[in-house]
Amino acid sequence: MMAQTQRPRVSVVVPIYKVERYLNQCVDSLIGQTLKDIQIILVDDGSPDGCGAIIDAYAAKDGRVLALHQPNRGYSAAVNRGMSQATGEYIGIIESDDWVEPDMFETLYADAKHNDTDITKGMFYVYNSTLPEGQRDEVFTNASGIDLRLAPEGAFRVDQWPKLLAFHPSIWSAIYRAEFVKQIPMPQSEGASYQDFPFIMEALCRAKRISVVKQCLVHWRNDPQQGNSTSSQGKKLLVMPRNTLAARKIVEASGMYDALKEAFYIHASWANYAFFNRIEKRYKREYFNGLRKVFLPIKSDPDFKYTYFSPIDREFVNTFLRNTWLRYRAREIYHRIKGE
Repeated sequence: MMAQTQRPRVSVVVPIYKVERYLNQCVDSLIGQTLKDIQIILVDDGSPDGCGAIIDAYAAKDGRVLALHQPNRGYSAAVNRGMSQATGEYIGIIESDDWVEPDMFETLYADAKHNDTDITKGMFYVYNSTLPEGQRDEVFTNASGIDLRLAPEGAFRVDQWPKLLAFHPSIWSAIYRAEFVKQIPMPQSEGASYQDFPFIMEALCRAKRISVVKQCLVHWRNDPQQGNSTSSQGKKLLVMPRNTLAARKIVEASGMYDALKEAFYIHASWANYAFFNRIEKRYKREYFNGLRKVFLPIKSDPDFKYTYFSPIDREFVNTFLRNTWLRYRAREIYHRIKGE
């Protein structure tokens, strides 16, 4: 058993719920890190399967592992609970159905110390186990040329490279200075989706120094029928426009809105596109009205250039700016009849 004798260099928080079949791979990848001086905080968020017993077994074998249990309160509550117990210089968040490269935290920590950062972010693979061997891991990049390999060298602020704000939140591919990130609790909305959007907006806007490690360090699992928020269709998706509006207000309050607005709105578009198109019909109009509030400032902004927008992205946003719900429904029905 390895005991923790001093302040860890990195604390890793793992929120856990109904991931019994993936959990061992995740935790093993953390225990096997080349950076041995870490704290691993496993938060069982009332999982009804065997996750609780699994994390207790890890804690019994390795003194670096802290197993926490709580009634089911949602992803944000589990992350916040873990952060409250973190004692490391830096804090990372890893999703319990993903796994990481053996040198992830050694690599990120070394870069964070070298550049004296509040946030140091790495790249990641999108993993799909149903694809043929050799095609399962794909390096993630956003559209419109937003690729972390193009980020500045060394430390920068987000307004010096706004594309980072447009990038996937991927809060689990970074480490955060503990004293910095503990001032930014994740918004709690029980059983909801995409709580990391306002969190990452606030973290990026507050950070004085950010760096990017141009190396894939996380395997982000995206198997079909995995059961994560990307497959949801129900009422809980209505938190998406609310979280997006909260994120916009954070950017506005940062004093960097003009520098970041193009990046913010493309992120908002990408984040909501699939959810809006998939949500059940009975909730769609409420979602529509919520997104109209999000995008409305674009309508009266003559300086908005749609810098990162494809024609499809622009048409999606203009749907809400026109405020034509009935026209939208008519077009949707037309395309369905045409089989498009």
